[in-house]
Amino acid sequence: MNAENVFCDKVPFKILPELVCFGRLTSDHYVLAFVTSSDKVYIYNPKFYHSSEGITKISSQDFIKCSSIHSICAIHTGKFEHISNRNDLLIIGSKYGVLIYDPVNNVDIFWKEAVIKLISLGGEYFGYGLRNGTIGVYNRVNRVWRIKSKNKPICFVSHDINYDGYPELICGWNNGKVDARLRSNGVVVFKIQLDDCVAGMTVGDYYGFTDVLLVCTIEGDIRCYSLRRSKNEFNSESSEDALRHLITKRQNLLLEIQSIDQNSNLSQWSKNDVRQANLNIIKANTELQTKLEVSPDKPCVNLTIQTNDGTLLRCIVLFAEGIFKDESHVIHPPENVPYTSTFSIELYPKRDIATDIFIKAYAIPIKRCSDQNSYYLLASTQLLPQFCLYRLLSQNPKLDFQADSDSVRSGVFFVVHERPQRLAIWLNQNFILESEITVNEQSSLFVVFEELRSPNKWISTINNNLNNFVVEQENAKRLLYITMTNKGEITIKTENLELAANLVQSISRHFNITELSSTCDFPKLFNTLEELIEMSNAYSLTQQQVLMDMTTKSDNIKRLVVKAEDYRLAGNWKSMKKTIQLLSISNHDIMSNYHSRITNYEASMNYLKYINQIIEHVSSLRVGKFKTNVITMCHNALKENNIGALKKIFRTGSN
Repeated sequence: MNAENVFCDKVPFKILPELVCFGRLTSDHYVLAFVTSSDKVYIYNPKFYHSSEGITKISSQDFIKCSSIHSICAIHTGKFEHISNRNDLLIIGSKYGVLIYDPVNNVDIFWKEAVIKLISLGGEYFGYGLRNGTIGVYNRVNRVWRIKSKNKPICFVSHDINYDGYPELICGWNNGKVDARLRSNGVVVFKIQLDDCVAGMTVGDYYGFTDVLLVCTIEGDIRCYSLRRSKNEFNSESSEDALRHLITKRQNLLLEIQSIDQNSNLSQWSKNDVRQANLNIIKANTELQTKLEVSPDKPCVNLTIQTNDGTLLRCIVLFAEGIFKDESHVIHPPENVPYTSTFSIELYPKRDIATDIFIKAYAIPIKRCSDQNSYYLLASTQLLPQFCLYRLLSQNPKLDFQADSDSVRSGVFFVVHERPQRLAIWLNQNFILESEITVNEQSSLFVVFEELRSPNKWISTINNNLNNFVVEQENAKRLLYITMTNKGEITIKTENLELAANLVQSISRHFNITELSSTCDFPKLFNTLEELIEMSNAYSLTQQQVLMDMTTKSDNIKRLVVKAEDYRLAGNWKSMKKTIQLLSISNHDIMSNYHSRITNYEASMNYLKYINQIIEHVSSLRVGKFKTNVITMCHNALKENNIGALKKIFRTGSN
């Protein structure tokens, strides 16, 4: 596809990369806003005359300086429901917060703590970019596709270029490349190459042109490209895609036929014929077999990989997210070590997430030619269950662990309209078991597991005074009890709030439950939460006092600077020296207060982060509207500093 250049212009500023946005920031039309190298925000508002021959610039008053903030790191436009304004607001993010600015009325709306933003691609899809050059698309928690590049992604825009009903991910790169990729598979459908690094881009209606792509470079170049296409182009592209798909399918079928013919011919050859033909031979039915087991003496999962017929393996390559560093792991024994057909790998999952492990093995041919570096590639996939780091201790906890079960007060209780046999199926799918759990028609379900992951992996501690709960868990077995009666009453007993939340969410997905309420109690953790809130409030109060002290010292420094200058002009060097000494002391004090303020701020943020984590896990003990209501009520209780109401919401899901 060829993009038509509609107009070109150049601004007398250096535009910072990633700091360009597009919105209705004036009263009459959409304009560009960008940040210059001097940390100034400008609105690009040229006046053009539009005709059938193109657009012509008729005014030199192009720029409106709207703000000057230090260390700007993000800029965007948007509307807010509680602010009645037909124009967009300018959102400026810096290292110190986010400013909401109204360019039409020339007023600042409010400041807010900095947040992380993702590019939406419609529905539950979103695009992401990494510093190492990786871009991709996720559908909720499932990655749809990704690509890696040696270049760095600068900015994203989403727009439906091919009119298939789904927006494409348009990315601007630091090497000047702009490409658009399909949301479903990452195939490139649009691409242009500029001379300089892309600073920012946007898609919209601009001065009579519809669906145009505005691209800014760091050298000040602004280019506008039309994205409108004819039906013939779409029909041609769809035909090309179908032809490409058929060619690929034909090629794969030809390779498969060729492989079948070769195997059929080789089966009739003698050993001498094979040796004379200089071929590598492996048994046709050779395949990889995998097995997962919970380690009996280590907090890990043992993955055993072997061949079904004893064929020797030279090396193993594993690919998995969240388990290995850099998402891959290679086992390559030295040359002097005897080759084996079995490999055992210890897996240490950091979180309770189901993961696919892609396995590739290099098999040594049983009959080799002169080339000793030729191997057969065997591939397999192994699903690592979500709750793999939990060892089954008993299916009759009432007989074996009755006393321990009664002593555990922490847990969650809820009711589902299902039979215990359905929960047994869920257990067999999500845990690693030596034998499947079975339940009789009239029986209830009772199982007990031991958590293998260390406490510091599943509970965050940020102060020595709050570590008592973790120390208690380290000195005893951390057990998980799951029971279900014939009436559908499910009880989960554990001291791990995050684990309980993950279990409830997993059970709800298995049973296709969209609305679920529950009651819970985690007394030790709730007491810890009360202490966290008190310490967070104390740090906030201290931070306000430090800020007031810094303001007083700042005024004192200004006064001393003026006083020292007066002494210098008057030639009173003795008094000037004393004033400079006082100024040095005041400067040292204000720097000390500044570092103290930073420390208090970080500690306060850590406490608030942990409080929000607890609220998130407690809300995940419910599903649907019950989960949303818990989050809303908890935030309201925190604003009112009502600890009693907060604990009641945690336990019952209502206030």
